[in-house]
Amino acid sequence: MIPAAEPLILRTFALPPPALRPFVERLWSWESECPVPLPLLLPGTGADLLLHYRTPFLAFGRDGSRHAVAPAQISCLRRFSCRLVAPGAVGFVAVRFRASAIRHFGRLPMGDLLDRFAPAAEHFGPEVDELPARLAAAPDFAARARCVTRYLLALQKRRAPELAPADGALDALYYGGPEVSVAELADDLGYSRRQFERVVGAAAGLAPKRFQRVARLHHTMRHLLLARETDYLDAALERGYYDQSHFIHETGELTGHTPRELLTAESFLSHFYNPRLAR
Repeated sequence: MIPAAEPLILRTFALPPPALRPFVERLWSWESECPVPLPLLLPGTGADLLLHYRTPFLAFGRDGSRHAVAPAQISCLRRFSCRLVAPGAVGFVAVRFRASAIRHFGRLPMGDLLDRFAPAAEHFGPEVDELPARLAAAPDFAARARCVTRYLLALQKRRAPELAPADGALDALYYGGPEVSVAELADDLGYSRRQFERVVGAAAGLAPKRFQRVARLHHTMRHLLLARETDYLDAALERGYYDQSHFIHETGELTGHTPRELLTAESFLSHFYNPRLAR
């Protein structure tokens, strides 16, 4: 465990109202009066609607390509890591959707959002672009959360989303870990293996096995960064990696870094993982 001074970042989060909980995991926020170090954004299975009421981030891909981020933007399922930079004061509210559930609230298929920082209006429509200004005028996180919640509830009423078998399958793949058999899960849901891969691929933007790999790395790194642990082997073995070499190989393939490079004092202080909330 590495002790270090916390940067001046106000982190807040809250559960959504019950009607949104099948689709939304949490609302969360970062706020700082000045630029702060931002984390390497690791591969992940979820999707966030980020609403910047202060300076939006810059994002840099693994190839060094630079991407400006819109005030209202989507950070969706990512197969690879990317670097974020704060060019000014940080202030945003994010909506963390459950795996692939963002598709129920907009018009784009998940494959069109994969590995992108997409302007939110492409998926949700132009009304979402009004939210950053409303959040900037709100006095605190509670007021901002109410503003975003009203928008989501209105959108939910308009689109009337319903959970599908693919949502249950993705929950099983996400929470069950690598011990969940894709073939058995397909059979339980009444699909052939090929049908199941098509259904999950359409819902998540990834094939089931790839989704499991990204989810396993997400769970492992989330645990290590929240616990500020540099000794990663036990956590990796508990989450289904065969041995140290397997974890190092998977981490390198998905992030471009070794575990040691990711588990640093700076990383412990600046990451986007949050403790689980009691539902």
